[in-house]
Amino acid sequence: MEILEIRTLRGPNYWSGYWKKLIIMRLDIGDYESKPSNKLKGFYNRMIEVMPSVENHGCSYGEPGGFLKRVSEGTWAGHIIEHFALELQTLAGMDTGYGRTRETGETGIYNVVFSYHEEEVGRFAAKASVQLFLDLAGDKSLEEIKQDIANDIQRMREIREEVRFGPSTGSMVDEAVHRGIPYIRLNDQSLVQLGYGVYQKRIQATTTANTNMIAVDIAANKHATKKLLGDMGVPVPKGFRIRDEDELEDTLKSVGFPAVIKPLDGNHGKGATVGIKSLDDAKVAWEKAKEYSRWIIVEEQIAGADFRGLVVNNRLIAVAKRVPAHVRGDGKQTIQQLIDETNSDARRGYGHENVLTQIDIDNHTMRCIKKAGYELDTVLKKGEKLFLKTTANISTGGTAIDVTDEVHPENVFLFERIARIIGLDVAGIDIIAPNVSEPLRQSGGGIIEVNAAPGFRMHLSPSEGIGRNVAEHVIDMLYPPGAQSRIPIFAITGTNGKTTTTRLIAHVLRNSGRTVGFTTTDGTYIGNEQIVQGDNTGPVSAQLVLKDPTVDVAVLETARGGIIRSGLGFDHCDVGVVLNVAADHLGLKDVNTLEDLARVKSVIPRAVSKDGWAVLNAEDELVYKMRDRVDGKVVCFSMDENHPNIRRRAERGRVSCVFENGFVTILKGKWKVRVEKAVNIPLTYGGRAEFMIQNVLAATLACFVHGVSIEDIRVGLTTFNAGTAQTPGRLNFMEVGTCTVLMDYAHNPAGFSGLTKFISKLPHKYRTVIMTVPGDRRDEDIREMGEIAGKAFDRIVIRYGHYLRGRDPEVMVKLLQEGIARSGNDLQVRVIPNGREAIHHSIKYGRKGELVVTLADLVPQDISYVQEIRDKLLDEQNQEGAAA
Repeated sequence: MEILEIRTLRGPNYWSGYWKKLIIMRLDIGDYESKPSNKLKGFYNRMIEVMPSVENHGCSYGEPGGFLKRVSEGTWAGHIIEHFALELQTLAGMDTGYGRTRETGETGIYNVVFSYHEEEVGRFAAKASVQLFLDLAGDKSLEEIKQDIANDIQRMREIREEVRFGPSTGSMVDEAVHRGIPYIRLNDQSLVQLGYGVYQKRIQATTTANTNMIAVDIAANKHATKKLLGDMGVPVPKGFRIRDEDELEDTLKSVGFPAVIKPLDGNHGKGATVGIKSLDDAKVAWEKAKEYSRWIIVEEQIAGADFRGLVVNNRLIAVAKRVPAHVRGDGKQTIQQLIDETNSDARRGYGHENVLTQIDIDNHTMRCIKKAGYELDTVLKKGEKLFLKTTANISTGGTAIDVTDEVHPENVFLFERIARIIGLDVAGIDIIAPNVSEPLRQSGGGIIEVNAAPGFRMHLSPSEGIGRNVAEHVIDMLYPPGAQSRIPIFAITGTNGKTTTTRLIAHVLRNSGRTVGFTTTDGTYIGNEQIVQGDNTGPVSAQLVLKDPTVDVAVLETARGGIIRSGLGFDHCDVGVVLNVAADHLGLKDVNTLEDLARVKSVIPRAVSKDGWAVLNAEDELVYKMRDRVDGKVVCFSMDENHPNIRRRAERGRVSCVFENGFVTILKGKWKVRVEKAVNIPLTYGGRAEFMIQNVLAATLACFVHGVSIEDIRVGLTTFNAGTAQTPGRLNFMEVGTCTVLMDYAHNPAGFSGLTKFISKLPHKYRTVIMTVPGDRRDEDIREMGEIAGKAFDRIVIRYGHYLRGRDPEVMVKLLQEGIARSGNDLQVRVIPNGREAIHHSIKYGRKGELVVTLADLVPQDISYVQEIRDKLLDEQNQEGAAA
């Protein structure tokens, strides 16, 4: 058994309409193809012994025990591994329930598909599940397998804690998603972008785009904070800032015992020690604080409990009483046993997985135990309370009790005033007081510190009292009611015409006053500037546009490769365009038929929002069928206004775009709104390029349903030129010497056929083609490209391409020659491997008035080759003229 590939899907994809986060494991099960589970001796019983919880899996039966029936009756390894991957994640605290296992076109090779919460955990689960199956099918002892499962579960928990959002960030992301606000994780920590483009707001943990950095600096400096608050009449403990240990003793005399020692710029309780009652204790605390800061705060310890108030946007949202990790003796159990018993509480888990965190016995804990005169094997007296930490952080095993409803109005005013004094939009205010139900001035309480980026966990899931959805107040601040968070997204897919249509839509929108970000096979553009060069039609490029703070509309060419590899780079789009589905890239990534390819392309219309529009080709049945999978509204385009699909839609009052009587026309039911004559649209070359007219129809309709005016559409169509500047490599004409050079990116039989149909309408008597084909095409597709060339041209030059993708170029040449021979025409065929030499040769020896067509490979490079020989020939002509 061998794992051939593991891919991660992170957005809308062709496997599931709901589950966006999926692992795709391509698995060769080897000899197990002939060994279903009912033929594996003892497998069923061994599986139940080590993983009894799989009994809950309903599988195809849809009821508990369904999966066990399948295993008993006989099912294949891939299917079992899928269920193992899901269950391992569930046992690690990440319950997720989608799985599919499908055969591929190759015997014994399966795609095992299952959902995940955290990507790295999902990938680990894939490998662990394969090993678990092999161990169960082999002779490994059950005890060893059980231990391996326990180790895998713990490792998955550790991975989750390493990679996932913390509780605070996670709560804000969840609240945003609940409101339909999209997000993009910007690093592997807690930096997150909420919203797209110009409407984005960034957060990092609980620091937001509104957070004042001066206020953060003040809060980080505990001495500055206390002085500022004290000067403003806020009750604060007496204390001093010192740097040298020699000052410690005198400072403690001024402060008195018990005292608190903490780093000047620490946070989350790091380096802080409370309850100091002697100089020796103070020296130990000093060394601990010195690990975090050069300057140390020494202050009096106020009597009372530890409270944290959370203020968001100058409003008190929640208050929690914090209690450090502790155990209470029963007169029978040792401290170690009491800690183990406390950790067995179902509410306690590893890291942030549950409401409470398990108590870790670290050096801090041991100091607390020894300070009390005990050891881990000491039996505590009944009722005795032993604190195991000096700070009350939830992450170190502390508990939180919600007391929001008990806060006295004067304290509410105080909390909110403190946040304004410091200047923080999100502030965590720590106080020590007997309670919060009476004013601090009366109870003798005081403000200990103010925290920027305070944790939310104690408020979200207190161990006692009700949880407070504090994240909603942060999102309310960032996105008040009615505020926008999304920019319009146009997504364009299809086999041919994607780049041209994308560029045309972007041009129309830009001319209507929008700042457009768009992606194509040539690169990524913001406004008129190319930001990145290369094939940028996948999710990474899409997110580059969506992350740009200047962009107010995104137009994204979306190719099959990115959809298959990772899914979409956005959650949904406003306008989804599908131009056509034709044979291209078949035989790759288990996309073997046109129907398979159509399923991949259908991800775009399925991703259209409920208020959005799917723009579909009414003449392509595979595309037209996609209308049944659209949640939003559907509009169609066609070269024939009388096409049955268009007529039916017109009778129902639907909107379409058609080519009629030489016009690009919007149909509103049976009413016509003529946009422009095709002959006036440069891209159509006087109406001769039918495949370009189709692109124009799709772009016109996409812009129209989005609300662009007819006038703006007309201006956009008539000012968009098919030159190397606006559509590089797409029907670019250049006059070079005595020849006309036409460069186009036709790279599959459908696209090449459309190009030759257009060429047949041109007046040129002689025609040469310089051709190459990407290496990831089927042999038959390459032969068909050769046959089309053989029927349309009288000279053919074959060059080696850049995109061989592992193919032997000589084999590809042979396939093209076989296709040319099938045309039945006696042609002049020459092989010139070097692209530059092939282009230069064809133009140099071109006949007067000849059309030289070059099928673009690396578009910018090929353009430069043509321009190079054009400039050379012009120089020669100028020199001859000067000599004459």
